[in-house]
Amino acid sequence: MSAHDEYCDVDKFAATLTDLIGEVFDQCDENVSKAVSQATKRGAKELRETYAIIGAHMWSDEYREGFKAHIDKTGKVTTGEIGNSAKPGLVHLLEKGHATLTGRRTRAYPHMEPTFEDVSEDLIERIDRAVASALRG
Repeated sequence: MSAHDEYCDVDKFAATLTDLIGEVFDQCDENVSKAVSQATKRGAKELRETYAIIGAHMWSDEYREGFKAHIDKTGKVTTGEIGNSAKPGLVHLLEKGHATLTGRRTRAYPHMEPTFEDVSEDLIERIDRAVASALRG
């Protein structure tokens, strides 16, 4: 056996390494996409379940059921957004409070911000697991 037989072709090695890294990145993208989708859906469900404790308005059921997760997978990066399809303008008014006709302000009912913080922490944990899983192969 000559010394030359112990080495592989550099071009083949580079191509194989590139393929392996590409597979890991593809798996990572897929795992992170799933993590974004799962965390976003969980956040919308959490809002539907917890809004009932905020207050009893004539639109409470409609508002609560209006929270939906929107997942966008059209680009390289998957994005998730939670919104209210039934009463989209009401979210900000309830979250921050608003001025009344008499010049006073209504009470704020923070519900999106706490959910955002909870979902953000959950998403970070899910992304950590997604990347680790892709690296383990």
